[in-house]
Amino acid sequence: MRKVYHLIRQMGVTSKYKGYYFVADAVKLSMETAGYPLRITKDVYPPLARKYKSTPNNIEHDIRTVVNVCWSANKDQMDRIAGYPLSYKPTNSEFVDMLAFYLSADER
Repeated sequence: MRKVYHLIRQMGVTSKYKGYYFVADAVKLSMETAGYPLRITKDVYPPLARKYKSTPNNIEHDIRTVVNVCWSANKDQMDRIAGYPLSYKPTNSEFVDMLAFYLSADER
């Protein structure tokens, strides 16, 4: 988890955002289910909502806030992590997948 938090911080997001923890857990879930398609609305938001005593809508919103902060604060870093220049802001699912792939490729 430390690598996940470090990567998120490199992108300009700190723990003052609730989504900081949600993104980290979402990336962890994504890495654990590697090889399967990421169904963020079914496999990520509900478990995180239960864990943090919130709602799936709040989880989605807070992750989206993190994506917006990363997009506006450090787009170059996002391009590097994606492996190509992004022409549009990624969706929550794309963002989580991007981070998970980057971290798992980094471990190999």
